[in-house]
Amino acid sequence: MRLFGLLLLVGAAISLGLHALGAPEALYGWLYHRLLGGLDVPEEPSDGTVATVRYVSLIGGALELLGGVALLTIDRLRPSK
Repeated sequence: MRLFGLLLLVGAAISLGLHALGAPEALYGWLYHRLLGGLDVPEEPSDGTVATVRYVSLIGGALELLGGVALLTIDRLRPSK
C-alpha cells in the first residue's frame, strides 16, 4: 500500500507541475490543430473547452495527491504484523 501511495504522490507532482506549466492546454491546442485541421471547425478551440481541460488537469492532480496522502496515512496507522 505504501508503494501505491508513493506512486500517487509522484503522479500528483508530475500532473500538478505540468498543469502549472500550462502543458495540458498546449497539448489540447496541438491535438485540436492536428486532428481537426482542414475541417469546418473554428481556427482555435473555444475558451470553454480550454478551461475544461485546465480544470480537469487541476482536479486530477489534486485527487492523485489526496489519494496518495490517504494511502500513506492508512499504511502508517495500520498495525504492523
